[in-house]
Amino acid sequence: MKLILKAFLIVFLLTVFSEGTKAQTTIILDFVNKKVSQDGLHWTFDVVGKGDPTYLPPNDNTWRAYNVRLDVQLPAGVTIIGGSGVGDPLYASASIGVQTIAPGNPPPGWQELGLTLERADDDLDLNTTDFVHLATYTIDFSGPVEQGNPASPRLLPTLQGSSWSNPQDEITFRPFTFVEQTFPLPVKLISFSATKERNVAQLNWATSEETNSDRFDIQRSSDGKKWQQIGSVKSKGESKQTAYYSATDSYPLNGSNLYRLHMIDKDGSSAYSKIESVNFEGQAQFIMFPNPLIDQISIKTNDWDKVAKIQIYNMGGKEVYNSASNLIKDINVKNLAAGVYVVKVTQKNNTSSDHKIVISK
Repeated sequence: MKLILKAFLIVFLLTVFSEGTKAQTTIILDFVNKKVSQDGLHWTFDVVGKGDPTYLPPNDNTWRAYNVRLDVQLPAGVTIIGGSGVGDPLYASASIGVQTIAPGNPPPGWQELGLTLERADDDLDLNTTDFVHLATYTIDFSGPVEQGNPASPRLLPTLQGSSWSNPQDEITFRPFTFVEQTFPLPVKLISFSATKERNVAQLNWATSEETNSDRFDIQRSSDGKKWQQIGSVKSKGESKQTAYYSATDSYPLNGSNLYRLHMIDKDGSSAYSKIESVNFEGQAQFIMFPNPLIDQISIKTNDWDKVAKIQIYNMGGKEVYNSASNLIKDINVKNLAAGVYVVKVTQKNNTSSDHKIVISK
């Protein structure tokens, strides 16, 4: 589940005066590293800024604070319930805040969101060559957000829109301009399914739009808590047409298999798909005989195709036999001393089982 930030590259023109001559100072803000949490309940992103080539600090000290108001379109019944921010200690060390109620009315079906940032007097000023990190924000939702939900900053330099202020006049709204840009999360996922096809799990998904996307990491879990990456598929990167993808889990777990996609953008933005489940009944069974034994152990199983390797350990934990890929059902152990050993059978789905045997001479 995921939230797409449809943001804009924000350019503020701050009006200042120097020796009676009117000049304009331009500050550019960007939203980067946008991430949606695994449960879809939290949205985290960084705000960075720089000055354009004409940038000069205002003559009444450097700019002090800003309010950026955004309108966010969320799924029905989901609301913004809070949030927090952390300012950069070099560039924005004063107060940071998130407003769930901001002045002004958003469009029908949208919700307002306010971001505030205040700089200390001795913080470093912006430069004109590189974006610097100003703050990291986390927004909390009452329910999971969905792929495709956009957020857009308000354009007007008013109390109800986005505005800048300086120490001498905290309520002065400076003129500014927005340069339109789009910063979506990795992809716009329109479907994702996992189905059982004989002994494998077939995964299929489709996207309707991709911008700056990098890859899909395929993750699997048996309990929904611990996830393991079992594969990765390169994305189209840039696409305005429906794109189809597929992958196969050739060695699914015995029992429940939960699958999800971790969709990753080239700039590090990421989000997760919904979770799909497939159940594979019938665990491979292994029998060791004879037991006790003298010089040979035989292994019987109902499905050798699932076996990856066989190892034998003494009671001190030392490996004394490893089949690697050379699987045989009858293993010669005449060189092993009498005692108790553990036969470990590892399957191709990374599960394993231990079987105690006794060698008697």
